[in-house]
Amino acid sequence: MHPRRLGIEWRVALVISLLAVAAVLLDLTPLLRGPAPYPPEWRWELRAGATSGHWLAALVSGMALLALAGLPSTGGRRRDAGVVAAAVALGFLFQLALVGLEPAGAMRTLMERALSRTVTSYLTVAASEEARDPAAFLDHHAQLLPEMQKAAKHAATHPPGPVLFYRGLIGLFEAMPKAASALLTAGGIDPDAGRRPAAVRAAALAGPLLILFLCAAAAWPVAALARAGGLDRPRAARLAVLWPLLPGPALMAPHFDQMLALPVTGAAALLAAASSSAGRPRVARALAAGLCAGIAMQLSYGAAAFVVIAGAAALALLGRADRPRPLVSTLAWAAGGCALVILLPVAWGHEPIAAARTALAIHREAYTQPRSYATWLLFNPLDLAIFAGLPVVLVGLVRLARPAAARGPFDRMRAALAAGLALLLLTGTVRGEIGRIAIPLMPALLVASLGPPGDPAVDPGPTAVETVLAAVLLLALTGAIAARWAVA
Repeated sequence: MHPRRLGIEWRVALVISLLAVAAVLLDLTPLLRGPAPYPPEWRWELRAGATSGHWLAALVSGMALLALAGLPSTGGRRRDAGVVAAAVALGFLFQLALVGLEPAGAMRTLMERALSRTVTSYLTVAASEEARDPAAFLDHHAQLLPEMQKAAKHAATHPPGPVLFYRGLIGLFEAMPKAASALLTAGGIDPDAGRRPAAVRAAALAGPLLILFLCAAAAWPVAALARAGGLDRPRAARLAVLWPLLPGPALMAPHFDQMLALPVTGAAALLAAASSSAGRPRVARALAAGLCAGIAMQLSYGAAAFVVIAGAAALALLGRADRPRPLVSTLAWAAGGCALVILLPVAWGHEPIAAARTALAIHREAYTQPRSYATWLLFNPLDLAIFAGLPVVLVGLVRLARPAAARGPFDRMRAALAAGLALLLLTGTVRGEIGRIAIPLMPALLVASLGPPGDPAVDPGPTAVETVLAAVLLLALTGAIAARWAVA
């Protein structure tokens, strides 16, 4: 059998991606980074200085992912599971290596970003007296938000989950001071030096490391979604290998948007699995999907939109419109699992509706109203395409635009995702930074874009050559952005 030629979508992706890499490296126009600096608009800034120059680790881990992407479509279930597990480990190392390009090094940079009240601010609140008692923090969360707005804007616009994440780590290291010292020492940080207690600094290091690992772990539901659409195990595994190479998840450390990719995509994959099951397995998988959705919504109010869009894309992948009763039952069980997680903090006095209304009002005042709706209708798609990976997005767009005699599962998924993203952008709720904010939707976007057009039985999916080409282009784009832009 002769290897098939690259389709028009891959040739378009190749040419435009290479031009984009050159444009990023040369900074041909600042408009590629956004319309205007913050405040009130947004633009990714150029690096103020050079990188550390320590590119070897990033190159080695990136090339190892590239080698995984080129594995032949042979082997058993264990080998394919091993490929995904290796992608998770290498993806974690790739993220660390990219952070290591900062002059302060990976560990200190992660810690400093977590400690900063302007980069994220969740740890700032977690280390304060207001959060020392988690139960009391939940009880007064809605009332504390206006005060947080002054010194912790990110924490003021999110549910209590991110703050409690860091509060739990601080409590753990306060109870285990030797573990805090050991972690800081292993990271090359003096546990006895610094203005903040060792437990707080250890949490500021452990938290980002967990976020990076959980982000890389989203490769598992990527493979599961690809399998649900009809890809064989080797192709689904190779598709999962591309996930850590996307610029958004690779470069935005340590934001919770990275971590959200796992529960959002996990919810979508479990919903797909539940919809194709019956009896107790269907109920268990639907409940698990709801639990994942609830966890995501405890970390970000915007996750509700991402769960709906990713879930709709997963259901479109299966195309089971002829089975309304099982679908309604599946969605009901999933909604129950989601509600359980959302309402659990109410037992400690949390007021989720009041907190959400206050937080979203703060977000509108600080980030939405000051920015131009029309401007971001133009720039949001560009920013999303860059950080979701131009080659991935371009292949998906060409396939979406091309007429087909018979629509297959991934065609339906592409259409559902395109509709969901269009509606999200038209609402105007996201105006800037969508390359970071939309990371939770990028796994579904990856699967939808690179899934084959038509029937997977006729076109089994991306070949090793196509996957390697995508990996090379993604690696080049991610490396160019890491070298020139300050994005974290």
